[in-house]
Amino acid sequence: MVRLGNENILIIGDRDRKMQSSVANALPSASVTSVQSVFDALAELNAGVYSGVLVNLDPIVHRPEAATRALREAANEARLIVYSEPVREPLSRTLTRHGADHYIITPPDSVELQRVLIPELPIRDEVIDKETVQEDEILKPLLELPMTDLVLSAMLEHPQQAMKQVVHAIAERVAPALKVVLQSAGEPMPTDTESQTIVSQPVRDGDGVEIARLVLTVDQPVNSLLAEKALGRIAQILSKVAQIDDRQARLQKLAITDDLTGVYNARYFKHFLHRILEKAKAKRFPVTLFLFDIDNFKKYNDTYGHGVGDEILKQTASLMKRCSRDHDLVARISGDEFAVVFWEKEGPRQAYDAQQPVSRLPDTPLIIADRFRKLLSNKDLQDFKMLGASGKGVLTISGGMAVYPYDAQSAEELIEAADKALMFGAKKKR
Repeated sequence: MVRLGNENILIIGDRDRKMQSSVANALPSASVTSVQSVFDALAELNAGVYSGVLVNLDPIVHRPEAATRALREAANEARLIVYSEPVREPLSRTLTRHGADHYIITPPDSVELQRVLIPELPIRDEVIDKETVQEDEILKPLLELPMTDLVLSAMLEHPQQAMKQVVHAIAERVAPALKVVLQSAGEPMPTDTESQTIVSQPVRDGDGVEIARLVLTVDQPVNSLLAEKALGRIAQILSKVAQIDDRQARLQKLAITDDLTGVYNARYFKHFLHRILEKAKAKRFPVTLFLFDIDNFKKYNDTYGHGVGDEILKQTASLMKRCSRDHDLVARISGDEFAVVFWEKEGPRQAYDAQQPVSRLPDTPLIIADRFRKLLSNKDLQDFKMLGASGKGVLTISGGMAVYPYDAQSAEELIEAADKALMFGAKKKR
């Protein structure tokens, strides 16, 4: 019977104590000693008897072969195990030729730790080296993936969807013998059949929450344990890529949104307007630009303070977003000036007469703008409660609209036309 526990384990370089926690879960009765440097480890090995030594590749990465040989000599009969992240697997594997009994990729599961740390259990069949790869030729394409190249290419070419692109590249390389897909978290898993092997591994975010599942399907029986380990290492790399994707998305959002109001900023507004006009020209649909500002905004700052002024801007932006459609764009383009880009998804429109570019304001933007104006003047609206009973319902705006292609043929001309309608139309009426 295999004994669990009673092992005396030395862990080297476990700064975040994750390996110690994994060992405690795998071998609850084991005695664990943790040190940070190889020198401390050599002192511990000379002073006591250990059944297993786990060494992190990080503290020995500059002289890995010499450090491994020194630890091998000091460890005597103890099992010497190197552990590292997936990207350093090739170096970890190399160290099995310099005295290490085995290597594992973090984070390890309990079964793997039991196999490598308990003397009664053989570990030779667990080492994924060239000989093992040859034993299962079917899985060879998966085991020999150039993950560094795939990840770097995906991050350069698809910086916001790198994880999906990596999986796509993997699927192309291992087909047709193997099928690799990325499933949404919670999506039901297919089940094995006698002529098919299906394994999966979770992809997690920075908080350890499963966000997707990497699924491997092989249309014949294979070494499931080997497949799970190979897929698990890829899933760990994808988890890192997913975190980079998330960070990239958050950075992009910061770059294109207004800090105060959360709507788009002036830079992105101009970029979007150019892009949507190009699409409108090709698909033949109108684009309406609505520019508006808050009347006498300085008065609110002077009367209530800049804190209330900022809150007015935030609530105004929020109210405009609630009034507009999901595909329309709302942006704050200066202090109290906002822009809304309305575009008609349903197109195409009838051809217009370029010789008579008379403004034709579509009904929908007019309805939305009028609804927005009425809500601002509604004394029962809770959004502007910071103005108090006497101040609520007194906010007004001045706005101007212009429509592509009737009023302008370019983004710059459309902005100028809407600005003229604001300054010489709405403002003059006040």
